Amino acid sequence: MKNTVRINFDFSRDYYPYLKMLCAKRGQSLKDLASELLIREIEEHEDLQLAKKATKRLRDTKESDLIDFGDAAKLAGWTDDE
Repeated sequence: MKNTVRINFDFSRDYYPYLKMLCAKRGQSLKDLASELLIREIEEHEDLQLAKKATKRLRDTKESDLIDFGDAAKLAGWTDDE
């Protein structure tokens, strides 16, 4: 079984020549360029969602929830202390 799926969509006829020129300039096939751009967009979306989640978590953190770096290092197993 292949690890890919076929995606078909309509694209503006006005922009198609520019798309072909971009592919030629970059030395990429249309398939490779489209795949690269779609994957990049997905990854950027995921990064943005994680950043929003981290920001909310930091904003909601209470002073009493914090520990100093030494204690955090011990909890993470980064020290030889027990």
